[in-house]
Amino acid sequence: MKVKVASTSTSCLDYYQENHDIDIIRIKLLDGDKELLDGKDITADVFYQKLRENPSWVPKTSQPSVGEILTYFESLVEQGYEQAFITTLSKELSGTYNSALQAAQLIEDKLKVTVFDTKTVCFSEGYFALEADKMFKEGKSLEEVLERLNFLRDHNTIFFAVDDLTQLVNNGRLTGAKAFFGKLLKVKPILQVNEEGKIVSIDKTRNIKVALKSIADYIKHFTKDKKFYAHIVYAGNPELLGYFENILEFELGLKNLYKAPSTPVIGAHIGPDVVGIGVFLQE
Repeated sequence: MKVKVASTSTSCLDYYQENHDIDIIRIKLLDGDKELLDGKDITADVFYQKLRENPSWVPKTSQPSVGEILTYFESLVEQGYEQAFITTLSKELSGTYNSALQAAQLIEDKLKVTVFDTKTVCFSEGYFALEADKMFKEGKSLEEVLERLNFLRDHNTIFFAVDDLTQLVNNGRLTGAKAFFGKLLKVKPILQVNEEGKIVSIDKTRNIKVALKSIADYIKHFTKDKKFYAHIVYAGNPELLGYFENILEFELGLKNLYKAPSTPVIGAHIGPDVVGIGVFLQE
């Protein structure tokens, strides 16, 4: 049975250079009264340049509606698909997963849709879609794909550091006393996407270089005595990216890792001064 794999635009697959056959369900960036489709109407380079030039700009985001996703599913039926497999960013970070579930229920008599919450974001989310697509093309069953993806979901994380809290404060993700003292003391939080798919603060420093060095220590602990795959995620700051790459090579011997720019929808929430690493433990 022919299966179409799709992922949400926050998966960073728009910037993945290797060929793939994965559709993108696009989340929207709201710029005033304009709706921009993430990765299509506005790319990462353009977004981060605009954010640099306009620090007071506070773009909002909007998940695709049930109707929009249903229209996409109907297009798959027209193309002759009988089955679709949709990976989404964590439902703790967006309502897109629930929208896709509702749309799937509305078309279940025409298309068998599996919606999979990756409980993560950025290229870690995209990695799930790539793995699913590869396995379906190898003739693996839905049960085999789900078993593999469930393992990946239970054995991965993202660690990242934020050099500037401005965007987190502007969009309301950081409020009140935490925002005030965070900016006053120039706190550099170390954040993690945890096993529940939530972004949590695990540490904080007052120096971004110390924060990035600390991430290397967290990776050592997370991967101790285990084989793993890793990739870098970043948002619009090449100097920060270069420094982090040097730390990863010096502290962990990791070099030439795949680097994925965070999409505009992600950048709208975290800002342009973020770098981190996604890690998947191997079986």
